[in-house]
Amino acid sequence: MPKVSILMNAYNAQKYLKDAIDSIYAQTFQDWEIIFIDNCSTDDSKLIVDGYDDKIKYFKTPKNIPLGEARNFGLTHCNNEYLAFLDTDDIWLVNKLEVQVDLMDKNTKLQMCYSGVIYIDENSNEKKRFIPQAETGYVLREQLKRYEINMQSVIIRNNIEIDFNKTMQFSPDFDLFIKIASMYDIGVIKEYLVKYRKVENSLTSKKIDRWWIETKQTLDEVFQNKPELKEKYPKEYEIAYAKVHYYKACYLISIGNKGEATKELGNSKFVSKIYFILYIISLFPTIVWKTVHKLK
Repeated sequence: MPKVSILMNAYNAQKYLKDAIDSIYAQTFQDWEIIFIDNCSTDDSKLIVDGYDDKIKYFKTPKNIPLGEARNFGLTHCNNEYLAFLDTDDIWLVNKLEVQVDLMDKNTKLQMCYSGVIYIDENSNEKKRFIPQAETGYVLREQLKRYEINMQSVIIRNNIEIDFNKTMQFSPDFDLFIKIASMYDIGVIKEYLVKYRKVENSLTSKKIDRWWIETKQTLDEVFQNKPELKEKYPKEYEIAYAKVHYYKACYLISIGNKGEATKELGNSKFVSKIYFILYIISLFPTIVWKTVHKLK
């Protein structure tokens, strides 16, 4: 059996699909198979997949389903030692699997690892780079302050129950990885191993009404399951929930309810300088908020 199952979920993904798959075939580590889940695409995604060899296992969902459910459908076909993910508009650097498999093989206490990211635009132009701030070990504290786990950079040891919340439309990956981070040690690789494409009108931007709801749901479950974490990391707890207030404010402003958005931001204005600044910005006309976020 191959050592790594690579899960790819696709829905009308033909635009960048060949580049994504080619980046897997270019890996210096070749002991893998691709589990390709077609979520009832209507474009030429299947034709592109059919152009490759049998290292790609193609499966189609019975109907178009939410992202979390589609990922779980794929997981039922991932039976190898390690599990990795690549979305169809992103790219792996050639040594991605080699570096991560080597780390995990040598450190059996690590349940998962992730790496740095190069952000690219729709034309594959580099926009910025990010190296994780956390150190290998128990990384939850850093994730509560600033979530930094890019899904395309993740490898998981496939010996625990891995389950994406099938009701989530915005953040099933955040939900899974935060919960893993609350229970296990995680490896942090301070190298750039993936290119993550930021696309206008992506699924993330279309689900703005779900941002705060799903983030809060995940945090609630983590702290309910391990209440001692709130006492151990009180400041990080505040910062994590400040992000919930911020996401809710973003949604409220998007539907024209700036007054309620300002009240929402007021709940966390003293948590940190950035949230105080966001609160102040919300007091100005909406155009100021939108301009600042475009510059961001």
